[in-house]
Amino acid sequence: MKIKQPLTRITTGGNAAQRFLKMVPPEHDKAQAALDGIVSAGHRTSEVIDGFRALFAKSDQRQQLVDVNEVIRRAPESMSSELADHHVEPRAELMSELPPVYGNMSQLQEVVSNLLVNALEAMATTSDRNRVLRVRTELRGHNTAAVLIQDSGPGIDKDRLDGIFTAFVSTKPHGMGLGLAICRMIIDYHGGKLIALSDGKDGASFEFVLPIASMDRDSARAE
Repeated sequence: MKIKQPLTRITTGGNAAQRFLKMVPPEHDKAQAALDGIVSAGHRTSEVIDGFRALFAKSDQRQQLVDVNEVIRRAPESMSSELADHHVEPRAELMSELPPVYGNMSQLQEVVSNLLVNALEAMATTSDRNRVLRVRTELRGHNTAAVLIQDSGPGIDKDRLDGIFTAFVSTKPHGMGLGLAICRMIIDYHGGKLIALSDGKDGASFEFVLPIASMDRDSARAE
């Protein structure tokens, strides 16, 4: 889904590390930072591959009780170097004791990671305001968990909002337009809904909702 981005970071980081080590004297701190970025990007690449495998491999469609807050916590941790590089301030508001959902952990992690990377890229050209990435979880009614991811980028034209979930339609010059389409496919598979909201000038918000798991495992699977 987003495999090109971390692979590009690995290549860029490797070139930078070589350059810093060849300096006289070598700049070991900068080389170490570049290597840390490579390790982080490697982990993200692995997560992307796992997401594809979980989505398309019939043998890996296992579902379990999933803590949505834990999914949210893991994604920014694996992207800490990217957040720092883009000068983005993450702000998380996670509802305590949010009931679990029933789903595939790898697939849901891939959705969150993809939405966060989209937010970072959307803010890359922002220079007239602070770059803030807000992530919030909340309970909707009695049976739905919601995740909201909001950036402070330029926003998305209202006329293009629904079309961004269509395969091979991208808002980025070099994007393939598959990420958001697969994200919506995953959320639909989980019985939820993924939407985008924007006024076209003050950032964009992506929101997905998932049904809360029944306390009875078999009932949750049936639902």
